[in-house]
Amino acid sequence: MKQSLFVCTLALVLVAAVLAAGCTGEKRIAPTTPLPATPSIQQVTVPYGEIAKVTLDAPTTSEVYLTMTARANAKELSGGRSFMRITVNGKEILAPRLVNKKLNFTYGDGFKSSYYSTNMSAWYLFFSPDFVGYDNPKLFDHILEGNAYVYKFDVSDIVDKGAPTEVAIENIGDEVAAEYSDPKDIEFYKSASIIINPIRLEGKGTNVVQLTKEASPTRIVVDKKTTVTLTITNNLPGSLTDVEIKDADLPSGLSGTPVTGKADRAIAAGETYTVTYQVTAEKAGTYTLGAASATFADPTGNYQKLSSETVTVTVI
Repeated sequence: MKQSLFVCTLALVLVAAVLAAGCTGEKRIAPTTPLPATPSIQQVTVPYGEIAKVTLDAPTTSEVYLTMTARANAKELSGGRSFMRITVNGKEILAPRLVNKKLNFTYGDGFKSSYYSTNMSAWYLFFSPDFVGYDNPKLFDHILEGNAYVYKFDVSDIVDKGAPTEVAIENIGDEVAAEYSDPKDIEFYKSASIIINPIRLEGKGTNVVQLTKEASPTRIVVDKKTTVTLTITNNLPGSLTDVEIKDADLPSGLSGTPVTGKADRAIAAGETYTVTYQVTAEKAGTYTLGAASATFADPTGNYQKLSSETVTVTVI
């Protein structure tokens, strides 16, 4: 239960702490009954003063986003503080990369802060036993703007598309604790591991490497032919090598020899590679030509696999 004397005393401590920390935006509140935790999916834990590194495969898309649901582990909802540093492939994730919510936010009681502290070069986390508490509108102190726990960063320009990407999460609770002299405050930060659940790289936009499958014409008569075309388009900054293409077997009622085998050359950046073959209609009906697949080594030497869409051909 909040008591007025406790609140006043805590307010004075907070003011002093903020001034000493250079306006780092800390907020701590009295205990509140926590809500049930959300189910665990993929979890990364970063203890006090440590760095955790994870390797994630970057999608082969024009846009790539690092998304994470993160909190500072605490027994009760206890406000927040900036003490999570993030790097992707050794490059620091700064404020302009946040895309899923505004940088500044407000607690329900009017306290304002920012998700990124320039002074600490760190991201703000909420002390919480779960990933729902500060998003609960029934809680007086809930966050008014955006999702409190979800962070989405645009990392399109610092990942190797289609290749493993190193993400490092640093818990700088030791740097924050150094600002305090009260042993209780220091112990509080020592017990506040960073919990991320889940963390992933998500793709959006066009594929940087695309495999398309087309048939022309798509409507033919018995004994006539259609031409199937498979095209690989490379928009990576380097060449694709060791390219192998395999098309699906034809359904009964159609005849021909689907393309299978290695490309006769590398596919340079910005280029396309096309192969064709003919299919003969033997029987009337509507046929689905299965998806083609391709494997290749990207410019980093990492092997990737793509699939095309299916194609429908009607025989009359």
